Amino acid sequence: MSSQSNTQDELATLKRENVGSIPESQPVPMSQPVMMSVAIGGARPTPLGYPVSSPLGNSFGVPSCSPSCYAPIDNNRKEPKANWLVKDESLQRLPVDFPLEKTSRFISEKASVIANRISNCLYLRSIEAKYNDKKAMAKCSTLDYVRFRVRLFAPRKNEDEGTIVEVQKRRGDTISFLRDCRAILNAAEGDGVDDAPSEAVPIHIDFGMAMAGDQTMQEESEEDILAEAIQSAVELVGREELDLNVMAFESLVALVDPLKTMPDIALNACKTIVANDSKDKSASEIRGAIAALLRNGSLHDDEGDAIISDFNETLKNLALCLLSKTFANMLNKRCLETAIQDNSEWFLDTLIPSLVDAVKNAKDRPHDALYASDCLSNLLRASKDLLKRADEENALSALEEAKAFGSTHHKSLANATEKGITMLESYS
Repeated sequence: MSSQSNTQDELATLKRENVGSIPESQPVPMSQPVMMSVAIGGARPTPLGYPVSSPLGNSFGVPSCSPSCYAPIDNNRKEPKANWLVKDESLQRLPVDFPLEKTSRFISEKASVIANRISNCLYLRSIEAKYNDKKAMAKCSTLDYVRFRVRLFAPRKNEDEGTIVEVQKRRGDTISFLRDCRAILNAAEGDGVDDAPSEAVPIHIDFGMAMAGDQTMQEESEEDILAEAIQSAVELVGREELDLNVMAFESLVALVDPLKTMPDIALNACKTIVANDSKDKSASEIRGAIAALLRNGSLHDDEGDAIISDFNETLKNLALCLLSKTFANMLNKRCLETAIQDNSEWFLDTLIPSLVDAVKNAKDRPHDALYASDCLSNLLRASKDLLKRADEENALSALEEAKAFGSTHHKSLANATEKGITMLESYS
């Protein structure tokens, strides 16, 4: 006891001495952080053209996070048919012990009205949705490979009347999810829908912006960067691990995109992927992987497992996205027709039938059908032979059915089918 009291007396004495050493009229000095600055030079582009995040996050399709401007509701605009039919009287009350996500909102309106607004928002933003009217739940999937659920609840007893909207993320990039979540919750309140695409801004760094001290950057040629990127992707495609296969296709999608890679490298990458060069085995291996995914839905002989099926669906969509960006870039640079002539057998016998099959499956896989429709539109504009082959595969009826589905469920799909339908109708 005596030792504790002595210690307390010593601490009290020290405090009195420290306080007494500072005049009462003089404020106690506060420590300030030392501010420093550093100049950051241009970052060197990665060999793959764009840094790849986790396989299921898929960073390449995520635009920069900027505040969204929500357009006011146009009461004169024709609304699509309601896809989510929720009955107000059968809406489940929020359980007492159910923890709501932070991405939820209470709205003082009926669930049937809110469900109609949300389904319209999902249509305008081209988000795939599977609706369960009885459970008042929608399972959603975006083009950025983000998955989430939207669920409606009635408030607990003795609470204000209205509807609770919860958006729960299941998988994917958080920034992309929050952008869609914000749009859905605002639309649920009646604030309108931001269905305009984000502004596309090039993110690549030009060679002229390299740091002065980076001699490696100055010495490395575009051909070396492209060869390294293609070879890295081919090695990952050949692996048995599905997550590495996804990374390979993500890097290729970024590589052929002039907004994410230097434009010259992006165009040469497009030519390399579709070229019929017997000396370049890398391109043939990539085309073989694409053909396997479009025909069989997988790269390997794997079956059954839900996780494996999920990876395979992602791989097939990435393959179609790769083709869509490749053909669009080459058509814009007026070199797609030459590539088709040089490798006509692959386009006629493998690609066109596979693309038509993907369009026919629009109700189950609308994101795949979107990219397949875009591919067909560009290919038919570049080659009369492919136009004839598509007509033989009944591409017109497939595109018309996809457009009918997209007009009520997937706005981007409906728009993507129009050019192909116009060309095939004029051909017939």
